[in-house]
Amino acid sequence: MTLEDRLATLERRNRRLTLGLMLVAIAAGVVVAAGMGAAKPVPQDIKARSFKLVDDDGKMRASLDLVRDGPVLGLYDDDGKMRVCLGLWKDNPVLGLSDNEGEVRASLDVTKDGPRLRLFNDEGKPCACLGLVKDDSFLALSDENGRMRSFGQ
Repeated sequence: MTLEDRLATLERRNRRLTLGLMLVAIAAGVVVAAGMGAAKPVPQDIKARSFKLVDDDGKMRASLDLVRDGPVLGLYDDDGKMRVCLGLWKDNPVLGLSDNEGEVRASLDVTKDGPRLRLFNDEGKPCACLGLVKDDSFLALSDENGRMRSFGQ
């Protein structure tokens, strides 16, 4: 075998070796990339005193907080005003619905005495209340002076 033949053989082996190493590197990259896309384990418990959900612009759209009297879930509009509030106040469930200005206009709550629906005017004063107290229903409406007048119970 001449020196030229030996050199040609070495060059062929070198090309095959280089091609083989490139294929191995590509295969390893595919395996690593596939492993990165694999599902990650979901934690069983997440513990915190507050959670905030924000939109793509960083505006808060929902919050879950633990306040002194109980947990509160708030839902916010585009202007950052809380429009829906759901919570426990001293172990009593409460739902509050707010207007465009963020003022509570309707609330529904349940106490040990029974459920109650209240409607509020523009000044935040109650103008109507419907509820049950120990299985007796009542309706209260505000008069022209803003005083509540009860019907029933």
